[in-house]
Amino acid sequence: MIEFYDELLYFIKKKTRNPDIAEDILHDTYTRIISLEEKKTIENKRAFLYKIAKNIIIDEVRKKSKKREIPYEENRMAFQCLQPEEITIEHNRMTILMKELKKLPAMRKEAFVLHVLEGYTRQEIADIMGISSHAVDKHISRASIELKKRLKEEDDS
Repeated sequence: MIEFYDELLYFIKKKTRNPDIAEDILHDTYTRIISLEEKKTIENKRAFLYKIAKNIIIDEVRKKSKKREIPYEENRMAFQCLQPEEITIEHNRMTILMKELKKLPAMRKEAFVLHVLEGYTRQEIADIMGISSHAVDKHISRASIELKKRLKEEDDS
């Protein structure tokens, strides 16, 4: 596995744009794969290294993202304004949305979730996914169109 060290380090540096963080992520990647290798046989070690590294990068970005949390009082007040049937309808729509979201192609779903649900910018998503920001725009807009269409179909039925 050591033969992939330099190329994996380059890959991680390219994604993180920080040599120190890249070294830490690379160390974590090798630590994880070594511990997993003790438990089971890994067929394609190079691909598995890249997958682990990508997951660690995503985890790091998520930790550093600045999400605005709704204070408890604001959250409680929002629900007090809704009538019970409105809450039920909204809950049903969210359930349908999550079900339909799972049906989307993997890249489209990942881009949509990172942008809409987790609040990442299109450029951050492009960096995480290793694609252009134009491709991210297409994935997000296509996911939005598909989900709106499916929700409308559910409302009509």
